[in-house]
Amino acid sequence: MKVSKKYLLQQGPMLYVVGRTFVQTILPFLKKTSGSASGLQTKTVSPPSKELQEVYKEWTGASKGRYNGLPPHLLSQYGLSFGLNVLNQLKYPLAKIINQGVEIKTYKTISGNHKIDLKTEILSVDEENGRAKVQQKMLIYEQGALCIKVHLFVSFIIGRKNKSNTKKSEQENFTYRSIGKWRVHKNAGFEFGVLTGDLNPLHWVDFIAKATPFKGTILHGFGMYAKVYEMLQNSLDTNLKMMGVKFIKPVKLPSEGLEVMVSNEKDNDGNDKLLLLDSEGNKLMVGTFNY
Repeated sequence: MKVSKKYLLQQGPMLYVVGRTFVQTILPFLKKTSGSASGLQTKTVSPPSKELQEVYKEWTGASKGRYNGLPPHLLSQYGLSFGLNVLNQLKYPLAKIINQGVEIKTYKTISGNHKIDLKTEILSVDEENGRAKVQQKMLIYEQGALCIKVHLFVSFIIGRKNKSNTKKSEQENFTYRSIGKWRVHKNAGFEFGVLTGDLNPLHWVDFIAKATPFKGTILHGFGMYAKVYEMLQNSLDTNLKMMGVKFIKPVKLPSEGLEVMVSNEKDNDGNDKLLLLDSEGNKLMVGTFNY
């Protein structure tokens, strides 16, 4: 599908974050921070337009009529910039952030007809082995009702990471079945950026992306999340209550044969497990969900 660039007019907050990160990377002395982000911080935002909502739903693969309101993962458009602004209060440069995982729990559908209230706080910051690992919580309300609870897991590169010579042995006692495959074309990173405002050049500018360890453009973590989320819902023909994932490797652009697998057994918490595999069977994303 083709995504109109006109939706960039609704992406001011996230485009500001992307632009500020670029400037702070070139001129690091401009980053003013106390080194910590203490306490609960709040912000009220407007939902995206109905037109953007519908185009976003189509891009993610949501079935028609699935939502009478906003998909939970659309928070990447209206809420993520606020979360990143809070992370920017830490001493670490946003240019060195790595998205490690996200968990979204849905309590009520956001109608998209009213202002949205956001509350977020940093839960923990741990520095180890060349990384600063940060856990952040965000609560999303509409008209006073808690609709969504999000846990975001990121890390910042702060030094060289020591490679361990011992491989972790995973005890995997689950069997899996495939619920289908999907693909993404070369321009998918730019499209998702237009719909959410996250125009990090890593996702759409070839010569910049080729200079990174990924050696090419990659899809956003939230783009991976949204595609798998909707594929699960279409397969189950119901709405998820929770999906939490860990990002292992990115989806390279373009990619074919991306396969979603779900477990035949539930884990100790009563959740189903999921895998996202590339065409060669490598794990790109793992997680759990319930409905």
